[in-house]
Amino acid sequence: METSRNEHAWPPVPGDYEVGDPKSCVAICTLGKKIEVSADYAIIGTCKTENIGIERIIANVISNPSIRFFILAGPEVPGHRTGTSIACLHEKGVDEDSRKIVDSPGAIPYIENVPLEGVERFRNQVEFINMMNVSNPQEMASRVEELNARNPGPYPEEAIWVEFRVGSGGTHSASIGGSVALLPEFGVSYDPWSSLVARSDSHAVLCVGPSSVGVEVRSIESGTILVGKEMQ
Repeated sequence: METSRNEHAWPPVPGDYEVGDPKSCVAICTLGKKIEVSADYAIIGTCKTENIGIERIIANVISNPSIRFFILAGPEVPGHRTGTSIACLHEKGVDEDSRKIVDSPGAIPYIENVPLEGVERFRNQVEFINMMNVSNPQEMASRVEELNARNPGPYPEEAIWVEFRVGSGGTHSASIGGSVALLPEFGVSYDPWSSLVARSDSHAVLCVGPSSVGVEVRSIESGTILVGKEMQ
């Protein structure tokens, strides 16, 4: 991790985002849905994972002291619970030993590629604006305008540039200890032990087996969902 005011290309970490005015005080994350917002922001983009995705956000924010507000909007990401994980990180931080986001409900909410100093800088640098599940561009633009009106000025410490490298080893993995929610909003889950896709209601079994089950990723208006399908 480097702290300096030397010339760097910003944002330093690539991702699914668009850059506006780097001197703006607002950054926007729309989670699982790409939303076009007509407003004066520094950067806007999506974030779909509760580990590397959040690390990229932190790295790009703390390298720009002009960013003082972080808007979290758009639909929550099923399974990953990325939005809730970001909220937990900003409120409670990361466990120093396990590197797990405190109280995060995500599947693998570990911050391993950003130093703890970078996490704390993110928490101190930006005010967290929770607009999760709001996808209305006009509502978001109005909030950006309000925040720009009370811009406190750049963060008083130098930019932090993280050498962002995702290692191939030493990462956390999650073992399957029960059913996996494929469509949580409809109560549809996958039992890895019996290879059954079923509703949580025991009277509504979707397939009988055992059978081979594949998971299809689909994009819908509210975000991304996983669909369990019996394979022939």
